[in-house]
Amino acid sequence: MSKRHPGSRRTHQEPSSDPDDLFIAKILEVGNWARANQQLVTILGVVVVIFVAGLVYYTGYRETLVEQAAEQLESVHQSIVLQDIEGAKNELITFLERFSGTAYEGEARLLLGDLYLQTTDPQQARQVLEPLGASPRSPIEFQGAALLGAAYEEEGRLADAEATYLRIAERSELDFQVRNALSSAARIKVGQGDAQGAIELYQRVLDTFEANEPARGLYELRIQELVTAGGPQ
Repeated sequence: MSKRHPGSRRTHQEPSSDPDDLFIAKILEVGNWARANQQLVTILGVVVVIFVAGLVYYTGYRETLVEQAAEQLESVHQSIVLQDIEGAKNELITFLERFSGTAYEGEARLLLGDLYLQTTDPQQARQVLEPLGASPRSPIEFQGAALLGAAYEEEGRLADAEATYLRIAERSELDFQVRNALSSAARIKVGQGDAQGAIELYQRVLDTFEANEPARGLYELRIQELVTAGGPQ
């Protein structure tokens, strides 16, 4: 009977669970993969370098653009102070063409829309303000929405104006904005002969006051005038 040489016996070696061994094994595995895919690794390296360089350039470009926008807007304010309304409008039109998308776009739209309203050009005001105030969420958007409502009113688009004011009242968390918006919507109702609708809106205004606030008296008086003029008893 033949005997197997002791040295020929195969031993089963369990994988090491030591964290250091596992780490080294992973490093070796990555190194082997990199050597086998050297061209791909080179391409990926170039892509990463280009991406980082592009990111650095874009960041610098945006910072420069914002600085230029701030300087240009300051020039606009100076023109307004000097009562150069037409010059300010032209500057703002150029501003929006160049700096649209910057943090100053909203302010520029607000200024330009207000200037158009001051010069009785509600159609242009509406076109400028709609991107800012059509769906208000931020403080400057609520300001834009109020001007947008005024532009709609001057155009005779009363349903759009009322809807804009009510949107402000529903979304704003500032009592004064809610009161102004509801009062504007009530004014439209009065102009349309809808006393009941106006009274309901003024009642909503009263709901924003504490019971003993003196300013309630103004709205209570308006309600009483509407009731006396033929509203519900």
